[in-house]
Amino acid sequence: MKNSNKFLITFAFLIISLFAANGFIINSSFDEFQPRFAKSITNYAKIENTSAVKQDAINKLGEIGTSDADDAEKSGSEATPPACKGGSGKVVIEQSSRRVLFGDGEDVKCYPASTTKVLTALVALKNLPLDRVVTVPKEAAGVEGSSIYLKAGQKITVEDLLYGLMLRSGNDAATALAIETAGSVQAFAGMMNDMAKEIGAKNSNFVNPHGLHDDMHYSTARDLAIITAEAYELEDFKRIVSSKLKKIAVDGEEVVIANKNKLLKLFDGANGVKTGYTKKSGRCLIGGAKREDMQLISVVLNCPDMWNESEKLLDFGFENFDMVPLDSALITQTDEGRLRPVEISAPYDVTADWKDMYYPLAKDEYLVVHAA
Repeated sequence: MKNSNKFLITFAFLIISLFAANGFIINSSFDEFQPRFAKSITNYAKIENTSAVKQDAINKLGEIGTSDADDAEKSGSEATPPACKGGSGKVVIEQSSRRVLFGDGEDVKCYPASTTKVLTALVALKNLPLDRVVTVPKEAAGVEGSSIYLKAGQKITVEDLLYGLMLRSGNDAATALAIETAGSVQAFAGMMNDMAKEIGAKNSNFVNPHGLHDDMHYSTARDLAIITAEAYELEDFKRIVSSKLKKIAVDGEEVVIANKNKLLKLFDGANGVKTGYTKKSGRCLIGGAKREDMQLISVVLNCPDMWNESEKLLDFGFENFDMVPLDSALITQTDEGRLRPVEISAPYDVTADWKDMYYPLAKDEYLVVHAA
């Protein structure tokens, strides 16, 4: 009987020790322990991420004014998320993973105004060669709102139309691109909606290529971020939206246009993307910035202080998240004790080069891999 009790006590001690050791490995911070995951698993697995930012920080949203947010002290994931007074929707995501780093009202349907033109540019870039010469159709001449002052019959390349679209927010350029791509504005809107749904922006509906108000033309902060993330996959798009000045030619006459996006001058690493405004949409801005290997995209819709709030969203992402290589974060051991990459099914498309992929993690966060 005594021997039996000793065996039970020894067995219980071993079990407790194993749980304690496992807890240390799983919960240790990145600075204390590398890799963040060390556990034998089967090959087919999926990634889940733990809570990105401490909940008490999230709960502070809306408790501070804009000026208070400017002075708020930020320390790791304790940072106070940016507040947008009067904002109908806002979000910041990491581009490659599409992971939402912070959002508030990100799925609220709003009027997107000229931020619509990111999708217009994406559809045009995927369907038209940049060097194609376009004859400006009569429907594009004199479109109300922002313009690059095109006249019917003028000649201009697709590339210069895209610069006019994204730098000067030309509604005439948007209309010309739509008709050149699809034959009509209505047909182009159908292409916009098809592409939006295909890439996961499923809570939007677009009826025109420029964003002039229509009650049936709407999107969400999350959808616009997803659309922009897809556009950032195209080098031509990145080149266009990051340009501060550009010389374009209409009928052989050159003119220099300047980008309306002040973030390119105000924010370190800014590389896009698009402003928007109508009376019903309010002030809207999609921002983009890259530092080291992290590309962030912010969206604010109906936000009176769109410049400052976009900066705060981007700052929040850069200050609270790091890009962690999957190859080093997710490692398991074979029976022989050799380290090898884990075969995973990540929460976004994994290519043959998956070992070169990175995933955004908060400083107090780790990855958990579960066998399927």
